[in-house]
Amino acid sequence: MKIQRKNHLKFIIKYLKTQKFMVSLLILISLANIGMQLINPQISRYFLDEATKWKVGKNLTIAALMFILVAFFAQIFSVLVSYIGQKVAWKATNDIRVDLIEHCIDLDMSFHKEHKPGELIERVDGDVSQLFDLFSNIIINMMNNLLLLIGTLIILFRENLLIGFSLTVFSIFAIYVLWNVKSKTEGDWVKASEANAEFYGFIGESISSTEDISSSGAGEYIMNKFYDISRKIFPIIRKADLTWSTLWSATLIIFSAGTVISFSGSLYLWKKGLITIGTVYLIFNYTQTLKRPIEQIRVNIQQLQSAGASVVRVSDLFNVESEIKYGKEKLEEDKPLKIEFNNVDFQYEKGVDVLKNVSFEVERGKVLGILGRTGSGKTTLARLIVRMYDVKNGEILINNKNITSITEEELTKNIAYVTQDVQIFTATVRDNITMFKKDINDEEIIKVIYDLGFKKWYEGLSNGLDTKLEMGNKSLSAGEAQLLAFVRIFLRNPKLIILDEATSRIDSLTEKLIENALDKLLQHRTCIIIAHRLSTLNRADDILLLNDGKIVETGERKSLLDDESSQYYNLIQQGIREVLV
Repeated sequence: MKIQRKNHLKFIIKYLKTQKFMVSLLILISLANIGMQLINPQISRYFLDEATKWKVGKNLTIAALMFILVAFFAQIFSVLVSYIGQKVAWKATNDIRVDLIEHCIDLDMSFHKEHKPGELIERVDGDVSQLFDLFSNIIINMMNNLLLLIGTLIILFRENLLIGFSLTVFSIFAIYVLWNVKSKTEGDWVKASEANAEFYGFIGESISSTEDISSSGAGEYIMNKFYDISRKIFPIIRKADLTWSTLWSATLIIFSAGTVISFSGSLYLWKKGLITIGTVYLIFNYTQTLKRPIEQIRVNIQQLQSAGASVVRVSDLFNVESEIKYGKEKLEEDKPLKIEFNNVDFQYEKGVDVLKNVSFEVERGKVLGILGRTGSGKTTLARLIVRMYDVKNGEILINNKNITSITEEELTKNIAYVTQDVQIFTATVRDNITMFKKDINDEEIIKVIYDLGFKKWYEGLSNGLDTKLEMGNKSLSAGEAQLLAFVRIFLRNPKLIILDEATSRIDSLTEKLIENALDKLLQHRTCIIIAHRLSTLNRADDILLLNDGKIVETGERKSLLDDESSQYYNLIQQGIREVLV
């Protein structure tokens, strides 16, 4: 897999631009640190040349103190570079995580069906964590090492053209070899990163399904799959590790050649009397200085392989576009919505029809009750209205406008979708109700709670709106979670409410509260009720009965109740809940 480094640079710059001051400060301190490293060998040469004159005096003392002082400041600068680099990296990687999560949330459901939660966690957290080193030290170290390399070679040229030329050729050759080895092996690291994502995706999915695996006795199957995936990724990881060994071997050979060049050249010049013993040490010291950036570049190259693979995977995720495209039209009328399905077909998987030629209409302010067995397509209708998916054939109209022409903001603002599983966040009751919006005051929230008849529930909260809730069902029962969901809806004031079996898991006491709240909630609003209980449909104006993705019966509820031949009439007479579920 060929990786475009130019795209990497754009990606990196994008997340560093917001920290111009810190990045500039980091560069300045790094340059000062390089200066310290280049000055100290000069002080050492002066010290040695003075010492060979067999004159111990003030100059040697000053040189020694200067050496210690420069070394001290070099350490201080190194600590500052590390500290600032960490701060820059934390902000950059956290910004990437936020952008990546927001991007994934905005993608359609087909994307989330294709990608396991464990895989997405590995990309959002694992791959981005790999980029932490890229922002904190790899980039600045690469820059420092290149500048140190160039600065050292310039000084060596000033000392002696032959030595400068020889070590320049050595450095160019070393970088060329190491860079080409890196380029040829980078694809292996991309494959290794993808293999890790697949592995951790499987682990995450298995852990989250522990109860189902245990109850169905599928432990042996899961372990066999674990071994299969392990066998599959082992040669990929092994090959990626072998590329590191190739780099290490190449580095060892190159550095040995550099040491030979340095000693041979400097000893030859010393015997000729062209340089002093201090200069011999200077050349040797600078040769070691050359080795350090080249060796660090080798290490950085290995880190770049891993980080480069992560950049590719993160960039690929950013490049994924939602199949759902929104229009530019608004629902300007401040009235209940009118919904119309015209010859709608839909498939989750190619060749498997879930809805077949479905047509119906919900007038403004009316309540439509939808009945059907599990898998008949009831929930799919709701998902199409909120545009989790798009229809395969046909069209959906809202206020006589094609749903694809309406903006996302308008649909979100005007349509509320409540399921039996209410999402509770680890936050206060206030934040769970307002969905973290800061422009809704407490008085408004409490008024809605009282208007809906939930005063007793509210007064039972240990700390009012500041009561802390935990994700899942740890803090609230299923019924209490539905009460909270109703408060959310009332605050939003949508024009269409979809209740997808919202009361199927609540106790009778909570159901009475919700039934009373529904009377207020449905005033001046259109509503679609996907029913789990026949009694839930008592307030429906019209009934729609689905079977195997087709409408088998539809009409006014009262008319169907009066028609003894209707399926709805027979369901009511039998009262058989299992017919629906």
